[in-house]
Amino acid sequence: MKHFRTDRLSDNRGGVTRAAAILLVLIAVMLVLIAIPAFESFNYHNEVIACEQAMKSAKDGLIIEYMTRFEKSTVEDARKTLDEVMVARPDICPSRGNVYLVRGDNGIYEPFCGLHDPDEKHRCRLNASCALDLLRDELHKVRRLSETEPEKVEIQLNGKPLECVRVQDNLHFRWGTRHTNGYKGVVAFYGLVGDVNFDCGGTKAGDICYFVYADLEHCAIWRAKDGWTGDSYT
Repeated sequence: MKHFRTDRLSDNRGGVTRAAAILLVLIAVMLVLIAIPAFESFNYHNEVIACEQAMKSAKDGLIIEYMTRFEKSTVEDARKTLDEVMVARPDICPSRGNVYLVRGDNGIYEPFCGLHDPDEKHRCRLNASCALDLLRDELHKVRRLSETEPEKVEIQLNGKPLECVRVQDNLHFRWGTRHTNGYKGVVAFYGLVGDVNFDCGGTKAGDICYFVYADLEHCAIWRAKDGWTGDSYT
């Protein structure tokens, strides 16, 4: 009676099974890699829409507030109005973007989001101005706790930490970080009166006399002598 060996057949089946399993895993990984950007894009699109709707509600509330008062309101009045209109929201922007109130020519304050304002240059200017104010406040706090000047100061902008790095010379920013070698994302730099290579005019020792803010597309540069420049202002 003949006996047939089945071990080779079993090995082949095992090899096919393992290969199929590996192939399925690779396909699953590829699907995940494809799905993540698609999901992020979908999620971002939804956040933009939600922010636009929230800004519209805030804008309508500010218009009603102005029409009710029939007089020029202050920025504090506008903030109080937003607190009343958006009382159920801890943050008006669902992505925690900073909300800036800018008075229009008609005297009515209009809200703009630091993450989703469609005018990229305007958004850069608003964020840069806010970042400089936050940096001044944070430096004041740090100096009360230490006698030495920090080399880096962290602030919170648009719901995320932003590291402001002290420099000793002017940086060569003309546009945003996407178009500037050596930088990525959103960056900020500052120089103080007394630091090397800064002509700071009549400012006091320790004051900020130079500040650079750059997002992906645009930059804003502030000097104590000249005010704001940068491609976001052109």
